[in-house]
Amino acid sequence: MSLRPLLSAAVLTLSSALAQAGPPLLADGIHRPVRASAQTPTAVLGYSPSHMDRSVDPRQDFYAYANGQWLRQLTIPDAESDIGGFSLLGKHLDTQLQGLAVQASQRSSPRGSPAQQVGDYYRAAMDLTQRNAVGLQALQADLESAARVIGPVELAQLSLRLQASTGNSPLLNWVTMPDLKDSRRVLLTLQLGALSLSKDQYSDPASQKVRELYVDYVTRVHQQLGDAPDVAAAKARTILALETALAAPRLTPLQAYDPAMIYNLMTVDEAQALIPGIDLRAMAAAAKLSLPERLQVKDLAGLRALQQLLAQRPPSEVQTLLRWSVLALNADHLGQPWLQLSQDYQRQRDGLAAPLPLERQVVQALSQQLYHPLSQLYVQQHYSEATRRDITHMVGHIKAEFARRLKTNPWLDAPTRAAALAKLAKVDIQVGYPQRWIDFSRVDIRPDDHLGNQQRLAAFQLQREVDQVGQPATRQRFAEVGHTTPISVNAAYDPQLNGIDITAAISQPPFFTPGADPVVNYCTMGAVLGHELTHGFDSMGRQFDAEGNVRDWWTPRATAEFKKRNQQLVAQFNQIQLLPGLPLDGALTLGENTADLGGLTLAHAALHRTLKGRSLPPVDGLSTDQRCFVAWSQLWIYKAREERIRFLAAVDYHANSAVRGYAPLMNLDAFHRAFATRPGDAMWRQPADRVRVW
Repeated sequence: MSLRPLLSAAVLTLSSALAQAGPPLLADGIHRPVRASAQTPTAVLGYSPSHMDRSVDPRQDFYAYANGQWLRQLTIPDAESDIGGFSLLGKHLDTQLQGLAVQASQRSSPRGSPAQQVGDYYRAAMDLTQRNAVGLQALQADLESAARVIGPVELAQLSLRLQASTGNSPLLNWVTMPDLKDSRRVLLTLQLGALSLSKDQYSDPASQKVRELYVDYVTRVHQQLGDAPDVAAAKARTILALETALAAPRLTPLQAYDPAMIYNLMTVDEAQALIPGIDLRAMAAAAKLSLPERLQVKDLAGLRALQQLLAQRPPSEVQTLLRWSVLALNADHLGQPWLQLSQDYQRQRDGLAAPLPLERQVVQALSQQLYHPLSQLYVQQHYSEATRRDITHMVGHIKAEFARRLKTNPWLDAPTRAAALAKLAKVDIQVGYPQRWIDFSRVDIRPDDHLGNQQRLAAFQLQREVDQVGQPATRQRFAEVGHTTPISVNAAYDPQLNGIDITAAISQPPFFTPGADPVVNYCTMGAVLGHELTHGFDSMGRQFDAEGNVRDWWTPRATAEFKKRNQQLVAQFNQIQLLPGLPLDGALTLGENTADLGGLTLAHAALHRTLKGRSLPPVDGLSTDQRCFVAWSQLWIYKAREERIRFLAAVDYHANSAVRGYAPLMNLDAFHRAFATRPGDAMWRQPADRVRVW
């Protein structure tokens, strides 16, 4: 389980923190099979004509034309849910990061330095003998507290202690974020704890197998704790029932995307009246936090459901849930048998044949926990300042192209056009890594205490939240874990900052290749830049002004024109079937689909402006525009297991990766010219039906 504030820096991203969705059914029902294997492809990562299948007519199935040979080679590793450009680059990145961690673990470095912390964290996490020997000793106090906790004060104190030791209390958590209507001000926010399953998985008939696996996992854990099989099974059923009751009224992913749904300011007394079962002042006191006059509550219905559970369920059931949460939140950082039980469950849930090797698990945990110390080592050894300059130069071209298109956009009226140009001018785009790193040096990272390292890092993150209360908002760049840290394969637009972070890790193939064909770099990295810029003007980003505040700066006429185009895009994507009977959700993915269309449009236009009308000779038998669109499609090479496809279809704001490899192209006149599509072709779309937003 993890905790990440909604509408935090990086809510509008190129990729999901989860991994992208899987192979779709095209509108005409073409299905690409999922096949698992321990093999991985050896072909070059990034654009290559060798990935293409030229026996396929691009006018009938462009994705197969651009990617067919590679799709035949690409097989899902036994320990992974999917494979594609993001995951292949992620595996390469993990290899680089593991090398850095091993180097750091083998040398002596000053205490508190990035090398010392990275090296000692890696050593402790890799030492399963020590982890096994420690057992549950470090959790015993929390397990005992959870088993007897009763009353608002004790629940508050336990909730805070779990957030401080794991990063996520299953009850309530204190987090901070800029005020949606005044980005200069920090709001203390009351956030519900993350649950073990997604909201949809608690009720969706297609997720029945997941629920059964979860109950079996919870049962086996309780048996290891000493419960008889029937007692353990009864506790597992109770835990599922309680979590289901908590999940049902919570915001859906689409509702959580709407600023109006989560902006609920109230006094401390008003918030306390919603949740009398947990003493908020005691919870604040446990964090040594002075409560401000007003709090934000992001999910009112979810908070009421938590209160209802605390008020109506027997205390023994709540204690069972909390005791389970202590173990579930820590299982992956313990020794055996707890680690094995957790991994067996995750493997079965995701349809995997094997878990990831321990080395990769540790590197990925290290990337999440010591994200800036590890990023500092990565940037020093693996990131080129020349690459940073090249991408920064490209940023200027893409941003200038957007300004030109805003000035000539036929459906914008003058007042909205002027406001849009003012907002675009203020977008702050940074590349690679931050100007100021977060200082982790006071965190005590030891070479023989993995669970303790996790707990001290969680306490450090909570203290960073507490320290922001009552202070002017200062946004740390490249600091959204899993999204914008320099070692995240991603790029992200923050609507409250009106800024974009392009990470160091994404600045390599398949997204950018130094010195490569500019056509390819523009239609990959340039499209990424355009994608993020477009997020400032998509269905959610448009609600924020140039200062990062929620404010309606649109005229009614411009709003109507924008929504009309949005509805067309939603309808297009709603027609796509990911699996038989599983449609893509065009409303949930609208913002990302708008960004893909805008990003590719901007990159293509900027490329031609950079060429200044020059006609480049064909390369590999492909014209300039043909290479551009093939390069875009090859970014989204992808296969996934059915379990992953179904899971992401319910929760991911991004469309299926394979869909992204062809669907935006069908709205571009230049694509239809480049491949001479005509009525009757599967890739054809009538000019009147082609959506142009930006």
